[in-house]
Amino acid sequence: MSSAQEGEEGTAEEASVSGIDAAAAWLDRTSERVSFALFRIGIYIAMPALVGLVTLDVTLRYVFDAPLQWARDANGLLLLTALFCSLPHAWDRAYHIRMEVFYDRLADRGRRRVNVLSAVAGIVFFGFMAVQGARFVPFMIHTGETGEDLALPIWPAMAMLAFCALVMVARLFSNPAGDERRVRYRLGDRDGP
Repeated sequence: MSSAQEGEEGTAEEASVSGIDAAAAWLDRTSERVSFALFRIGIYIAMPALVGLVTLDVTLRYVFDAPLQWARDANGLLLLTALFCSLPHAWDRAYHIRMEVFYDRLADRGRRRVNVLSAVAGIVFFGFMAVQGARFVPFMIHTGETGEDLALPIWPAMAMLAFCALVMVARLFSNPAGDERRVRYRLGDRDGP
């Protein structure tokens, strides 16, 4: 092989690697931005709506003896929305649960291994959840599935769950250690960096 051919192969390989790096950087930036937006939906929309609806239902139930029949279904959907919208952001801030007693005693190499194992397990779990949720949405639309007492279609909640799981997969791939120092968006920021 001539040195010119080796140089061309090296340039093509470098372009391929830089393309992968650019794609990974784009995935990191985009998924973090979406993760932060989902978190704000969870804490500023879903959680206050849940608190308001629970308060209204309890007041109507115990003060006026007139409970809202559909409130339990709506509360469950709002709780799922708040929880799943917050998961990717919680991973980035290391708010997730882990065995700190063992984790803190591991050497750096052991922590890296545990972080990779956690990220891979999360990618598999949330990846399957995203795929299954996305596959279930057309079925729910076709059958017109609703809650027991809530006469509204619930496929948008399933689509939201699948989307949040997909964002979680992207965050696990981009930030496998859940390292807050790598995060650009902070809650006090309006639009991030």
